[in-house]
Amino acid sequence: MAKRKLTQQQKRRVSGRRQGGNNGKQTTESANSLLGEEQPGLVITSFGKRVLVEDINGATHSCAIRQHLGKLVAGDKVIWQSDVEANTGVVVSVMPRSHELSRPGFRGQTRMVAANIDFIGIVTPVVPGIHPDMIDRYLVAAQQLDIPAVIIINKVDLVDSEEHWDAIGDLLAPYVELGIELIPASTVSNQGLNTLLDFMADKNSVFVGPSGAGKSSLINALIPDIDIRVGQLSEATGLGKHTTTNSILYHLPALDDKQGDHLNSGNLIDSPGVRQFSPMPCELSELETYYPDFAPFLGGCKYNNCSHTIEPNCAIKQAVEDGEIAYSRYQSFQRLLQEFKDSNEPH
Repeated sequence: MAKRKLTQQQKRRVSGRRQGGNNGKQTTESANSLLGEEQPGLVITSFGKRVLVEDINGATHSCAIRQHLGKLVAGDKVIWQSDVEANTGVVVSVMPRSHELSRPGFRGQTRMVAANIDFIGIVTPVVPGIHPDMIDRYLVAAQQLDIPAVIIINKVDLVDSEEHWDAIGDLLAPYVELGIELIPASTVSNQGLNTLLDFMADKNSVFVGPSGAGKSSLINALIPDIDIRVGQLSEATGLGKHTTTNSILYHLPALDDKQGDHLNSGNLIDSPGVRQFSPMPCELSELETYYPDFAPFLGGCKYNNCSHTIEPNCAIKQAVEDGEIAYSRYQSFQRLLQEFKDSNEPH
């Protein structure tokens, strides 16, 4: 079998190990001397143990990550150094994050979805159907992050009757009462697209929702040259078409204001669809505060530690019976409460 040729970068590393011997410091200094100056960058996506970093000029670079930095995701602001000879780079530090969107992973581990986000668009489709439980889970996550969220009612072109609209209205009525913005959207009629762009202006936004919600179609409509960008991304990462398993940051097309000035219209992070999303686990007293429709009735229960399940004289259960709290909201609260309890139990 023919011997595999080493790249120039690999040759330098081997040479550095031989020359450095047991002197790790000398080897590290030698490796660092081969890198360019430190510069700011933005993580576009992660793949394997590497990330795609965009420099201040808009060019992207495949970069390794210093081991102590851990996992990086789309939206991370980093400091990196270029390796000119190998046309790659190394991320050497991460700027402090704000508003990390995470979800529980396997074996209790937390998996970050996106970093430094300012706005969440919860995409829920009219077909195959709107699920309030899913909406509530993302609304709790938005409350935990203290960032605004809107509900994007996608595929409204598939609403085929007044009865269908009435059913949708009944499902979403609790969110109207909470003052949450609802945006009907369609990539067929382009309904709602300009409204979405207005909401996302100058923000780092993330679209979330289950698989099949139509997030990709919305992004295709909002970013006309998305196919070209995906092709460039695939080429840069070497992943081909397998780029949908991690979050990816896209720049929205620039807008012109009334004076004709060119405006930055923000970034959009496409997150992978998940079968069932769960916000970060918290205690009962904290979860209650993430359901603002519960607020008028909290403190009215017979027991101070009421879980609003089996206890008598529960003000929350009474509010549900009286129609003051939507039953769907009460159900989602109880599901999350049980999930959080289960997550704290030893396995």
